[in-house]
Amino acid sequence: MNKITLIITLLINFLFYVLGNIIPKSKTTWIFGAWYGQKYNDNPKAFFKYVNEHHKQNIKTVWITKSSDVINEVQKAGCIAYHEKSLLGIWHQLRATKVIICQSLHDDVFSPCIGKKTQVIQLWHGIPLKKIMFDAFSEKTEQKNIFGRFVDYLSPYNEHRNDIVISTSTLTQTTLAQAFRVEKEQVLTCGFPRNDVFFEKANKAEKGPFKCIYMPTFRGGIASECDLFEAYGFDLKTIESQLIKNNIELTLRMHPVNKPPVQIVEEIKNSAVIKLDAGNDIYQSINQYDCLITDYSSIYFDFLLSNKPIVFAPFDLDEYKTRERSLYFEFEDVTLKPYCYSWNEIVERLISLKEASIDDEYKNEYRALRDKFHEKPNGGTSPFSAKLFGYLNSQ
Repeated sequence: MNKITLIITLLINFLFYVLGNIIPKSKTTWIFGAWYGQKYNDNPKAFFKYVNEHHKQNIKTVWITKSSDVINEVQKAGCIAYHEKSLLGIWHQLRATKVIICQSLHDDVFSPCIGKKTQVIQLWHGIPLKKIMFDAFSEKTEQKNIFGRFVDYLSPYNEHRNDIVISTSTLTQTTLAQAFRVEKEQVLTCGFPRNDVFFEKANKAEKGPFKCIYMPTFRGGIASECDLFEAYGFDLKTIESQLIKNNIELTLRMHPVNKPPVQIVEEIKNSAVIKLDAGNDIYQSINQYDCLITDYSSIYFDFLLSNKPIVFAPFDLDEYKTRERSLYFEFEDVTLKPYCYSWNEIVERLISLKEASIDDEYKNEYRALRDKFHEKPNGGTSPFSAKLFGYLNSQ
């Protein structure tokens, strides 16, 4: 973008920003956005659905996105969705009294339309193990030239702003207050709306298979650069025979760039008990699983609410600890042993868990870890969403 085009864009956006600060707000209009405007999922989706299902008569909810696919998905569900720069999308953003996001204001919605009188509710997307936001950013400020300062002056809406941040416990309240550089009183310990799923009754046959899901953390490289399968003894035929023998199903949910080697993917296509899952929203199905297998993915913090076993398989733990120095917690202090360092150990552990071989020490450590990261919910099928709504509706 050349300077002339940039200046024109900045002036147009600044006009929207001025309008956003002078147009009266509608107390009953709340807008939602998530994941750079490209997805309909995570905490904003769960809370959006809750408000639509339980408070539609009092609150007008509008999903804001950059994606036509998301618009179609939300509208098919009978809800309202607009492109962030459409006339109706802009109008609702200018009028909204609250905006609910999980990344940042300028990522998830059209931030020039969000005036100072609109309350920004940051739902984030997980309990962090690695440092995030200002804890991860460099404290050094880059000296900008006159034009750079002029651009900043005309785009105040690009600054990080979060009026309310949500957390899951007193511990995470402190962590997130520090990460977002807000007062502790601005961090509400209400729990994540997406975790309401763990309080819904799962549709599962009484004598069905023991369903397990493997969800390793994202790694910055293609599959051949971070082989989590063959390098750690993943022999499909051997594993498959053991799973079939013990009535266990295994789902592999990988990040697109970290999928298994091509030959394993091809073999899995014909497997009766091993499959790949690349669905958009894991929280639509996570409660159907009897066990989670992971290494460093923060989803295990959420899964603690299921009271179902978690198998930690940190194949490259020594390398990980050397590489990831910016952590809020020591890995060993916030995970459950025994660790599994190969696929043979994982399968043995799954068989043991399937037979309900869980000792009291593991149960006690599990309970202590869960209580450390989650406040006890008040009950009901939507305890976290209900608590968040009660707070926001009273503002």
